Formats: sequence, C-alpha cells, structure tokens
Amino acid sequence: MNPKHLPAVAPWLRWGSAVLMFAAAVTAGCGGSVGVGGTGAYASGPVEGFGSIFVSGIEFDDATASVFDDDGAPSTRSALRLGMGTEVDSGAVGGTADAPTATATSIRMVAEVVGLARAIDAANGTLTVFDQTVKVDALTVFDAALPNGLASVADGAALRVHGSLDAAAGVYTATRIEPAAAPLMAYKVRGTVKDLDTAARTFRIGAALFSYTGTQPLLVPEAFVRVTASTTPVAGRWVVVGVVAGARTLPDIAQARLRGPVTAYTSGTRFSVNGQPVDASSASFTGPPGSVLLGVSVVVDGAVQSGVLVARTVRLDDQGGVQGNFKLKGAIESVDPGTQTLVLKGLSVYYGGNGVQYVGGSEALLTVNRNIEVRGVLRANGTQLDAQRISFLN
Repeated sequence: MNPKHLPAVAPWLRWGSAVLMFAAAVTAGCGGSVGVGGTGAYASGPVEGFGSIFVSGIEFDDATASVFDDDGAPSTRSALRLGMGTEVDSGAVGGTADAPTATATSIRMVAEVVGLARAIDAANGTLTVFDQTVKVDALTVFDAALPNGLASVADGAALRVHGSLDAAAGVYTATRIEPAAAPLMAYKVRGTVKDLDTAARTFRIGAALFSYTGTQPLLVPEAFVRVTASTTPVAGRWVVVGVVAGARTLPDIAQARLRGPVTAYTSGTRFSVNGQPVDASSASFTGPPGSVLLGVSVVVDGAVQSGVLVARTVRLDDQGGVQGNFKLKGAIESVDPGTQTLVLKGLSVYYGGNGVQYVGGSEALLTVNRNIEVRGVLRANGTQLDAQRISFLN
C-alpha cells in the first residue's frame, strides 16, 4: 500500500487520535517527559478554514495577531486566504480534544514558489513555475481571479504557489495558487539543494539551475533553503540574489504541531518536516510501520527543545484540509438565491446541493450579516465550496 494514499476512513481515525494526544499534551504542558522553557505553541500548515483561522486542526483567534509575508514584511489579516501556507505562533493550546483553540500572536504566510507559469497541462493537472513541477489536485484552492482553476492560468502568468514539496519526487503539490503582482521583481523557491558545485558555484533546486557569487554558507548538499533569484537567466542559469534558511529555528516551546512532507530523512525516527528537524525516537506512531519516508506527508505533535521538535506523536496525513473538508465561520457577506450561492470570508459557497445539513435554522435564514459556520468540499474549479453542513450561530 502506498502510504501517501491511504483508505479514506483511515485519516479520520488518525486525526481523532492525534487531536486527543495533542490535547493530552496540552494538559501535561511542561510537566511531560520533555522539559522546555517556553509555554506558547507553534503550528505550521495550510489554512483549512476561517472563523478566526484554522491551521492543522487548531482554531486560532487571530484578532490581535501580527501578520507577515514570506519576506517578513508586515501584512494584514485580510491577506490570509484558504489553502495558503502559514506558520502560526500562539499562546498555549486549550479548548477540547475535538476543538483545540489558541490565541495567535503572529502569522507568517509561506509560499513555496513564485515565478512564471509554463507547460500548463490542465488535463493532467500539472504546470511548471520557476522551473519547478507543480501538481494540482481536488484539494488545490485557486484564487477567485482564476475562476476555472488551472484552465484559467495563462502561459507566462505570474503566480504564487503554496503547497508542499515531495522531496523524493521533486514535485510540489499545490494547496493554493494565486496571481502574483506583475511584473515580478524576483523569482523565489523553497526547496532542497542538489548538485552543488562549489568550484563552478552552481546548484539546482528542481529543474532550476542557479549560479552564485561570493560566500553562501547556507549552501550545502541537501540543505533546505529559500532562494531568491533575478528574473533574467544568464547562460541558462538563474542568478542568485539571496539565500536564507528554508525554515526558521524555533524557540523552546511546550507545544508544536508540524503538518507537511518529510523534507529530509535519516531514519524513521530522525527526519525533518518542512525543514524542521524532528526527533521521533520516543514518539507514538499511527500508521503502518516503516511508512514515514522522504516525501511522505505527516502530522507531528511534540515540544521543541534546542531547535528540534521532540515528537510525542507522528501520524500519516492525506494533505486534505481537515480530511479534505474546509470550514468557514463568520457573517454572510452576500446571498444570491437564484444561483443558491453566498459569500463568506471572501469565498463563494454553493448551498444548493443535495443533502445539505442545516443545524439551528434553514435555507430561508441565509441572509446578509447572519453568522453561520459552513463545512464543505472544494468544487472541481477550486474556487468555490460545496456546502455539506451549515450551522447557524445566532
């Protein structure tokens, strides 16, 4: 069995057990087996919903959070979008096992690739961006400016791609694709250094060949880095403007959850997730033995000590929001009874499907400014949510 494509029932079971263990870690705090100095929490992964903001199954109150872009420049909460890669720093996680919550202090948006779209194959769901192979699937969210999903992407379009890197295959699976402000002043990619030639001062990330000058101490074989390059290649090589670590060093904190692919692999208990080192030697694993491998997507819960996440639990992940479902919570912005659509948190929601479950109300109560919670799945175009359950909050 391919560990990256497990039966549909298994993710629900794995998710439930992981949340329960994470909740147990909440109550244990610093009194557990791993002593750490920090009392806050950290989570990384794509945005799964808005209520405040849902990342890795945790609802974060973002009302007072500072928001930053990839380069550390200040941004706003309104810039956050479904499927966008994020890193969240917060206070301690509380709530319940079924609904963990925390108050976010900072949110950083993290894109994997920024560049021009080429080799668009809508039929097979692939394209290249900055010489990187990008795959889209049923869980890829497309910006509203791309109403027909990949079919709306023009050759040469400037894009920002959020997602995860399968380091074994050298392919990025997109969780969100959105237009980037054109003209681009630089191209960017986060990935693993390959074919480093210190004499020729060249290296590769994916199919992109880079050249650099001077001293670049972060450039070592298999390093996980973020590279910025000029937009005009010279002699077939992209000229490096800057290299920074692909993942920041985390402080000592009592609670951390990483959701993403294994980007470096030493053994089944020593690996990295999205560039963050993990020690899983004392962890409880959920999934087939030996299934944690390079490129496999996992969810890891634990505590950070001296820059390493010391895992309590490790489970396989199917990369789908919360099991492929997304959650939106807030006030209805507009309603169109004719098309049976409404807009919530900037996203179009179709509520005309068969079997939509209503809790605390009915379709007739879907009016502007009414507070609701919608759970649903993405339509094939990746720009609209098909509601499965609508709950009225007041």
